[in-house]
Amino acid sequence: MGTVYRAIQRPIGREVALKLLRRAELQDPERAARRFLQEARSIADLHHPHIVPLFDFGETEDGDRYLVMELLPGESLGEVMRRERQFTVQRAVAILDQVLDALGEAHANGIVHRDLKPENIQIGRRGDRTDFVTVLDFGISRTVRLPGGNDSRTTIEVAGTPAYMAPEQILGTAVDPRTDLYAVGVLFFELLSGRLPFDAEKNVDIYVGHLRHAIPRLRDHGGPADDSLDALIARALAKNANERFQDAASLRRALQGIASPRLRAVPSETQVPVARVAGFELVAVAEPDHGREVEALVTQWAMQVAECGGVLAERDGSRLRASFQRSTALEDAVSAAVALKRFTRAERLGKRCPLHLRVGIHEEAAIALRLCDEAPRDGIAAAAAADLPDLRFEPAPELRLRGRKVPVFHVVSRGREDRKSSP
Repeated sequence: MGTVYRAIQRPIGREVALKLLRRAELQDPERAARRFLQEARSIADLHHPHIVPLFDFGETEDGDRYLVMELLPGESLGEVMRRERQFTVQRAVAILDQVLDALGEAHANGIVHRDLKPENIQIGRRGDRTDFVTVLDFGISRTVRLPGGNDSRTTIEVAGTPAYMAPEQILGTAVDPRTDLYAVGVLFFELLSGRLPFDAEKNVDIYVGHLRHAIPRLRDHGGPADDSLDALIARALAKNANERFQDAASLRRALQGIASPRLRAVPSETQVPVARVAGFELVAVAEPDHGREVEALVTQWAMQVAECGGVLAERDGSRLRASFQRSTALEDAVSAAVALKRFTRAERLGKRCPLHLRVGIHEEAAIALRLCDEAPRDGIAAAAAADLPDLRFEPAPELRLRGRKVPVFHVVSRGREDRKSSP
């Protein structure tokens, strides 16, 4: 909405972008003016390197509204996509990581963008960084009530671009940060395949796709054949917002994990040199070790691990290994293991499939693998105890490995669902 001009800000002589909304050219001046003012308020509330900064806004004597913003170098992501069509996983993740960083700031301030699309993402060079991202056009953003907040502001009733609209937008129901994350899922699909997941000549057919059609696989639209990418996109594009990633940070972690190098297989103990690493390794194995259900389960495990801050290191059929490198690596690894256990149990109960797991956690990959093999069914074996609420670490017999004694703890949840007997 509005026309953007290159202008000079006097008297300092700074080049700026001037967005002008001419009253004479509008069919509904009052509605457009409210939307324009909402954009100014939204940007003014946000201070983030990946959100365009606002310098000034106001109204001319003729009733025209204007915004003065930083003049950004580069071009829109839409222009880049039309020229290059498909992106590598690593490049797509690097771009969307910055988008999600910006959205995280907006969401923390109670602002939902509601019109995230390639044309509203600027790509340029910043210092020695290429593909530097800036998110634009908060003109149809909505301020929502934050948990613990006591006020909320709303703007116009209809918002969004059909190809990127979440089901709740189409239905006109309440939006929240997960609405923007749906659009990020569409963008990820489009960056990797060069095509939209739901596309048609008529908007109504696009709406039906978002509301009713199954989420297509990337490989069926010219993208990479990768089950883990499909699983991430399927979660981001879930029709029910409760089944999506719940915040920008969790989707960022999942994307970062999915972009990490994939190695061929989890090496056996004799193939792994015993070497210290700065962090903890988690090895999980699904039982039985074959079948489509197991493949789908391990793919979902990768998402769970990424959400807990882990990086997928290796995957081989029913087995997965992830690395945790933050200062809270042990706590993160144990939290991921508990999440895998609970998810596997839910799948077992929901689908009535005999799915089980074993998990091992240690600073060394070889010992984590051995602990995984030694863990009881549906058990978690760790070589150190962490201070985590609702969990206790029960000492188990030491593990002897290459003349070394390795302490072992079985991680037991105090939650009621884990005290029940497994079916």
